[in-house]
Order: sequence, then C-alpha cells, then structure tokens
Amino acid sequence: MSQKSPNDFLTSAEAMSPLKRKCHFKRLSSESLKKLRLDPAPELGDSTITIYHERTEAMMPEDRAKLHVLVPFEGELKQIQELQSKVAKLEAESAEYQKSQKSRLSMLIANALIDLARMVAKKYKSELMDDPSTTRLQQFAANIDDAQLHQLGIPKKFWSSLRKLDKYITIRNQQAHETSEAFAQLLLHEQFKESHVFELWKDIFPLLYGAQVEEIAARKEEEDNKMLLGFP
Repeated sequence: MSQKSPNDFLTSAEAMSPLKRKCHFKRLSSESLKKLRLDPAPELGDSTITIYHERTEAMMPEDRAKLHVLVPFEGELKQIQELQSKVAKLEAESAEYQKSQKSRLSMLIANALIDLARMVAKKYKSELMDDPSTTRLQQFAANIDDAQLHQLGIPKKFWSSLRKLDKYITIRNQQAHETSEAFAQLLLHEQFKESHVFELWKDIFPLLYGAQVEEIAARKEEEDNKMLLGFP
C-alpha cells in the first residue's frame, strides 16, 4: 500500500486506474479531482493511505477489502455517456440518410436524362416517342452526335451523361418514377445545394420543364400543402 497521504492518493495513478474503469472516463479536470472523497472520511491520524486503510479495515473487516472512493459526479458522467451514445446513433442515422438521399438523387437524375433523350428523339427519331421501353432510347442516346445536340441547344455539360443513359437507367429502382418536382426539391436540399452536383444539374430544369429549379420545387411544396389540407 502506498505511503502517500489520503488526499494525494486520490489523485494518483494507483487510484485513477480503477476509477476510470468504473466510471468510464479518460481523464478528470483538476476541479473534478478536488471533488473525490474517501468513504469513510480520513481522520487526523491517517497520515498515509496505508494507515487509513488499516484503520477502516479493522472497523469493517468484511466490507473494506477495497478502498471506497466517492465520485459525486458519477451520475453526471453517466448522463454524458448516454448523450454521447445518442449522438453517435444520430450521426450513424444521418450518414445512412445522406447515403439514401444520394441514391435517390441518382435515380431522379436518370429520370431527367430519359426526358432529355426523348426530347432529342422527338426531333431526330420520333418513332421512339411511342416506345414505352427505354432499350432503343438508350441505344439512340449512346449514338447522338455533337452536331445534333448543339443544334438543339443542349448544354455540352450534359452530353456525356446523356450518352451514358444506359448506366443511369441500370441504377434506377422502384423510385424511378418520382416527378421532376421531387428532383428539384432534393437538388435544393442543403446536402447538395452548395455542391458541384447542383451546379451540374440545375440547368436541366429550364431546358426540360421551362422553369428554374427553385420554381419547380415550389410547385411541389404547393401541391404537398394542398394535399395536407385536403385540397381546399
């Protein structure tokens, strides 16, 4: 047993190691260390922790196998740990949500590209307009030449994506039929609005739907509000 005084012992590595395991903290501030107390409290004659331990062990031989340290903020530490656990859970859920949003955005981009391919097909291969399958449309999109796209005023930044229409369609799933309004709302979400994704796709809205992305998104919000209010 150490020859340190009881107070010095409380702040020593010998005492801190089991306390850290018990209370699950990494370190304590100097203010927190001052709050630690031995139970029962040391007396004037307890010049060392050894003397203190011998005295308390003699008083309560069955109960003093170990030193008892009172941690008055143990309940606060538990609350902090619970909050940290909740924060970690929320962060994991947020990451999963952002992942799903990216997946959904990819699907909505695929829908917009199908609309774009059909717009081009209307000019150069009108028979595709009545074909419910996208197979021939994908083949058409892959072979559109620069002159045709330029003639229709399609911004060059969309050319490469349009020619890869088959890749976009492959990743679509049951959400693929969501509207241009849903696409606009998602693109304006804070997760994407300040990114390269927004800059790349915002101009497809006036091209395809005759309005800016903000106006298209507002239409969706207005429709949602009407639905929630029972279409008054």
